[in-house]
Amino acid sequence: MSRIRMAASGFVVAMLLMAMALVVPSGGAGAATSKGSINVGIICSCTGPLGANYQVGPPAYLAWAKSVNAAGGINGYKVNVISKDDQGNIGVSLAEAKALISQHVVAIVDDTNDDTAWASLVQSAHVPVIGGGAVSSLPLTSADFFSAETTEDVFALAQVVSAKKVGATKIGDLYCAEAPACSEIVPILQNTAKALGLTVAYVKEITASQPTYAAECLAAKDAGVDYLGIGESAGAVETAMTDCVQQGFTPWVSIGDGGVSNSLLTTPGIDTKSIGYETDVPYFLTNTPGMKTYLKVVRKYAPQILKSPNYGEEAVAMYVSGLLLGTAVKVGTAGKSGPVTTAEIYKGLYSLNKNTLGGMAPPLTFKAGKPNPVDCWYWIGIHNHKFTTPYGTAPFCESPPPGTL
Repeated sequence: MSRIRMAASGFVVAMLLMAMALVVPSGGAGAATSKGSINVGIICSCTGPLGANYQVGPPAYLAWAKSVNAAGGINGYKVNVISKDDQGNIGVSLAEAKALISQHVVAIVDDTNDDTAWASLVQSAHVPVIGGGAVSSLPLTSADFFSAETTEDVFALAQVVSAKKVGATKIGDLYCAEAPACSEIVPILQNTAKALGLTVAYVKEITASQPTYAAECLAAKDAGVDYLGIGESAGAVETAMTDCVQQGFTPWVSIGDGGVSNSLLTTPGIDTKSIGYETDVPYFLTNTPGMKTYLKVVRKYAPQILKSPNYGEEAVAMYVSGLLLGTAVKVGTAGKSGPVTTAEIYKGLYSLNKNTLGGMAPPLTFKAGKPNPVDCWYWIGIHNHKFTTPYGTAPFCESPPPGTL
C-alpha cells in the first residue's frame, strides 16, 4: 500500500499552526551554553487533495526537536525547524525547496508526494534529504536521499509474502489516481507475485473522492481475489472495505505503511482479517524503550496528535527521521570545531552501519555516492480488533527477487 494519506480532522488548524512554526531555542539544560542553531526544513503536503493525514507528521518532528533543544541541542546546537506546506502542488513544492536552501538548511525532511520536483535541486546544492513521512522511489535512485524506514522497492514484496503467509493465491490491487507513486508499484507487484508463484488477478485505479467502491469490490470478488491491497487515503480505504463487506466480499486485506491507524480497528473487513507491514517500529508497540521515550516526548510537546483518529505510523516515521539526523550529527562530530555543515552530516550518515536508532528503525546503512535502499520491514496484523505482531517484533529483511523492479 503506497503511502498516501488524507482524512478529515477536527484539529487541522491547530496542527497546521504548529507545523508552520519555528522551533525557538528553549530553556532547559544547556541553554546557556548553546553554540547556535542549525536550520532543518520540512516540506509537507499538509493540505491539498491528499494532505490531511500528513499533518500528524510535522508536529511529531517538532516534538523531537524541542526535546533535543531542552537537553542542550545536538553537539551544543539547537535545532530550528522550518516547516513548509506545498499544498500537494509540484510548483509550490519546488519553490519551497528553493526557499529552504536559501535559508541555509543543513537537511530537508521529505513529507510530500512532490519530491521529484526538487530532487535535482538538493543534489546540486549538496543538501541531504534525511527521512520523512513520504515514501518515494528517490532513495532507490539518488545518493542524496536517506530513508529512515523501509523503502518502496520492497513494498510489493512485503504484500506478496504476507499473502503467501495467509494462504492467499490471487491478489487484487486498488491504487490511487492522485500520485504517480501508486501506479509505479503495480508492475512491480505483478512481477513479484509471478516470481513467488502468485497471481495479480485484479488491478484498478481509484480516487479518494469516489462516493462508492462497490463496483470495484464486485469485480475483484468475481476475479477470485483473496488478498486485497488498497493504496488510497485512509478515509477511502475505510469506505472501500465497508463497501466490499456489503457486497459479501471479505478477502484478507493488506495493511501497512503510514495508512495504519487506530481507525482500522473498527473498519469492517479490516478489523479482523488483515496482515501487512510497517516501515518503522509499529506505533502500537508502546513497551519498547525507544517507544517509551517517543511517547514521553510526544505527550509533552505534541499531545494533540494522539487525539487524532488517524494517529499512527506517520508520526513515528517523522520522529524517527529526527533521530536519524541527530545520530548523523553526533557520530559525524558536526559542529565540534565550528558551525554544523552538510559535509559533516553526510560524513555522519556514511558512518552508520546497521544502526536501528535505538530499536526504532530497520537496520540502516548508508554508502557514499550510492542510493541506499532499506529492505527490511516489521510484520503487523489485526486480530479480534487488536493490532498484533504475528511473526515477532524484530525487523524482517529480504531483497526483491531479481528482475522484479
